[in-house]
Amino acid sequence: MTSQHTLELHGIALSGVHQHAVHTGAELAERLAQHQGSQYGSLPVGSALSALFPSGGLERGQIYGCRGDASLSLLYALIARATQVGSWVAAVNLFSLGLMSAREHGVALQRLLCVDAGTQAAAWTQVLGACVDGLDVVVAHAPKCSLYDARRIEARLKAHGSVLIIVGDPGVFSPAVVLSSHTTQWEFSTHASRREVDVVATGRRVHGRGKCTLTFPSHSQHMEYVHT
Repeated sequence: MTSQHTLELHGIALSGVHQHAVHTGAELAERLAQHQGSQYGSLPVGSALSALFPSGGLERGQIYGCRGDASLSLLYALIARATQVGSWVAAVNLFSLGLMSAREHGVALQRLLCVDAGTQAAAWTQVLGACVDGLDVVVAHAPKCSLYDARRIEARLKAHGSVLIIVGDPGVFSPAVVLSSHTTQWEFSTHASRREVDVVATGRRVHGRGKCTLTFPSHSQHMEYVHT
């Protein structure tokens, strides 16, 4: 069964045919339009990480940093639950992103957009701003913008209720929380099968002890919680 959809977003008419389990351009436009009003509540994270945040998840309008030798596994753990319950994520210039690994960690790939913003600061700022305006979570690597443009992006985050996660050096941005990862133990069979990672949270929005230990299995769709 199919139905025709047409929606005008920022002056551009988008139309498409919907089929079961297929997301069309029109449906994505509808999702972007709905996002404009979704400024309340935090985005959920796995139970192992929720204890690090005052609201139990990623607060809308905030910037988070993700770094360390397990930064990508930690990133997947941060965004997996949100994608499972319907949030869309844009990964901007994150060329080391592994889709199979993301899926193993529970990320719903049908709600993950991989975006190449180029190397020019003006283009990077424009693309990141557009993603912030329309999607729940934006992940970026190696920010390429001025301090002035960073402040404008921060204002747009708060206005639209989005979350920005920066992997690695945050550049001119000032994350409210920085999550640092350090692998303490590997387990091998014919390949690396799992690893244990210490996660330390620092910053003005850190809750409680600000530390936990996670185990990331290589062939599981879910992160395993060890202890805090």
